[in-house]
Amino acid sequence: MAVYTSVEREDLVNYLKQYDLSDLIDYKGISSGVTNSNYLVVTKDDNYILTIFEHAHQNELNFYVDLMAHLSHEGIACPCPVAMMDQKLIGELNRKPSLLVSFIKGQEIQDVDSNACFEIGVALAKIHMASKTFLDYQKNPRSLMWMNKTFSNIIKHLTQDERNLIKTELNFLEENSLEGLPSGIIHADLFRDNVLFKDNQIAGIIDFYYACHDIFILDIAITANDWCCHQNSFDHEKFLSLIDGYESIRELEPTECEHLNCALRFAAMRFFLSRLFDFYNAKEGELTNIKPPDVFKQLLIYHQASQ
Repeated sequence: MAVYTSVEREDLVNYLKQYDLSDLIDYKGISSGVTNSNYLVVTKDDNYILTIFEHAHQNELNFYVDLMAHLSHEGIACPCPVAMMDQKLIGELNRKPSLLVSFIKGQEIQDVDSNACFEIGVALAKIHMASKTFLDYQKNPRSLMWMNKTFSNIIKHLTQDERNLIKTELNFLEENSLEGLPSGIIHADLFRDNVLFKDNQIAGIIDFYYACHDIFILDIAITANDWCCHQNSFDHEKFLSLIDGYESIRELEPTECEHLNCALRFAAMRFFLSRLFDFYNAKEGELTNIKPPDVFKQLLIYHQASQ
């Protein structure tokens, strides 16, 4: 989450008239994240999160919004889109698509232990299982083709060592395809800042705007590269706890286990490149949080050595 688009109080009051809500008390920007503008909206009776989409068009958002509604209906603790009085879910504010969702009370966990990794593994498997009955389809935009294109766009900014590292890894991923492994809808961005805890339990999972169809172990790898990362290295004890939690809901197939290292490398490369791109194409805003690319550079090197 972040804030790029400023919202005046009068504009927000008028926007909220489209909903059957109590009076606006207060609102404030939320600074974490890098993609969309987000506000905490406080009304007399309840709290909500308002998202203003900076890059997506309204017709591109239906998949994500409908997915959140589906998962919420299936019992997954995630934000539930709030319908306007005309039953539409996606509105427009400051000439940009916007969405109001329920507020989940909780906070990002600071000290990740094996128990937290087990719980996030459970939650991830539940999302994979619950989304089986969701019939819409969304291709993963962060594919190997995207990686090659992004690398070409930023190569002029990179050191020779970085160029060599990325070229070598892209060749490896090309030769070690993950296609054909069990797949479905994945969250694709289940970092710690997208999970809220309350009383040491997961209270909710947020930010489904990278959700898509892809292989399940890629989702595990993306999650593990954040939750099991410690000082640019990888904690295998936490990783095993995450896998144990996942398999308490959905057992991995032998071929998935065999390709976990490759999935970890794919996930590290995907975020290394996206953070490099964001770093060299930073957008000005009121509150922004450009995350350092080097974390995933070191993770990629680590996973290469752990093959």
